[in-house]
Amino acid sequence: MTRLLTAVVVFALVAGVTFLILRPRDTRVAPVGPYAPLVTTPAAVPALRAALGTSACTSSGCHAGTPGEGEPWRSAYSVWALHDPHSRAERVLHGALAAQIVAGIAAVDPPLPIVPAAENRACTGCHAPLAAPPAGGVEGAIAGADPRAAEGVSCEACHGPAGDWLVAHTLPGRRQSIEREGMLDLGDPSVAAARCGECHVGSPPTDDGRPRQVTHALIAAGHPRLAFDLRAFRAGLPSHWRDPAAFADRAAAEGGRRADPIEEWSLGRLAVLRAYLVQAERQSVPAGPPADGSAPAWPEFTAFDCYGCHRPALVAGALSAPSPGIQPIQPIQPPGIPRPDPLVWALLESFVPAEAHAAVEGARDALAARWSDPPALDTFQGALSAIDRGMPCAADRLRALPPGEQAAAIAAAADLRAWGEAAVAFSAFEAVAAQAGAGDRVAAELAVLKDLLAFPIGEGPDGPIRHDSPHPYDPAAAAAAVERIVAGIQAGASPP
Repeated sequence: MTRLLTAVVVFALVAGVTFLILRPRDTRVAPVGPYAPLVTTPAAVPALRAALGTSACTSSGCHAGTPGEGEPWRSAYSVWALHDPHSRAERVLHGALAAQIVAGIAAVDPPLPIVPAAENRACTGCHAPLAAPPAGGVEGAIAGADPRAAEGVSCEACHGPAGDWLVAHTLPGRRQSIEREGMLDLGDPSVAAARCGECHVGSPPTDDGRPRQVTHALIAAGHPRLAFDLRAFRAGLPSHWRDPAAFADRAAAEGGRRADPIEEWSLGRLAVLRAYLVQAERQSVPAGPPADGSAPAWPEFTAFDCYGCHRPALVAGALSAPSPGIQPIQPIQPPGIPRPDPLVWALLESFVPAEAHAAVEGARDALAARWSDPPALDTFQGALSAIDRGMPCAADRLRALPPGEQAAAIAAAADLRAWGEAAVAFSAFEAVAAQAGAGDRVAAELAVLKDLLAFPIGEGPDGPIRHDSPHPYDPAAAAAAVERIVAGIQAGASPP
């Protein structure tokens, strides 16, 4: 029996390698750039060969081991299937909240049919990215049930379709070859943030035309707003990857990029900004050729600070003395004038390379000054080019400072009157503390700030849900917590 099993495994490897060598080489599209989504699969590549589904990963000798036993990659599938919310991404499309959102969108434009969320192209581009290509127009439903749709956001949705690298990624010296074949190195924060940002920030439609964006109308119908930070998301997910510190030597030997906390935070923030600019640029241009008279859907308010307009004090009529527990009017921007989303733009000085700073600030200022008019076509292009050139240097500005000065610089740059800026500052402090090896005192103060930033929990259609509102946010309490965090990091970084 053992000999038979060995023979089968050897035959599979030989067949796979032979296939990789002999298959046509012109069926792949070259990457668009080092920080753009790296895989494009043209129609010439059969869909079943490109994406194999999770069944290709579930052998107990591959990624379906017992969680907690051996190296994390051995149980990667098991951890994903049992504990990762991405495995349930398609399942939520069958719930009451999804039905409420679809009905809300259709109610705004009655001619639109009510297409169930699990079949709706506007939903499946992110919630079931490996589903079969849709049949019909952009507003139509996807083609019948595809077993890969039920997998939600599965292995290949993040790592890239495995048809061309499944065998190669089991072989020695595999890293360079599998990246050529389309497997993404998600240990590189810029690659990971770009991949995650396709749905958690927004991006152009999938190759088969399914949208990947959450618009203001979708949020108004009940969809949670998008707010992405790479380190925060990774910390909130069950780990099925190697710890960068524990495996630093091995990662270096394999030629992969494993970043420290400061670099991970900086690259993650810059990649989010890049994804935001690509999305805003796309939203600001007409949907069709200029000759057809089509107009851009601008302003698309998801490009701006939600709480610049949704200010509860205005509703209460208490402009100068809001009720206890209600976030006061912030004099950052005049009432009725939205400002660019601070969850994207906060702390630019900490992660935008010096040579790209002027172009990025120019894009932000143009967006703020003419928020009601579609930006000029070149508004974002200069900033995007500068970001691409400067991406490898994203961490340089913080790294040039010792930990205490890093923390002080973040505190000085963050406008804590705005919940969004405080949230970005929290993620920056967490990275600085992790890099510096700060102790329990700083960890406790970070926990205090995190609690101050948390949204209240209420009852939703499918059970408890966090309200998407910072009503209880207290800027004075946040400022006090930040002061203690900075003092703790400075004390820990001081020589004895």
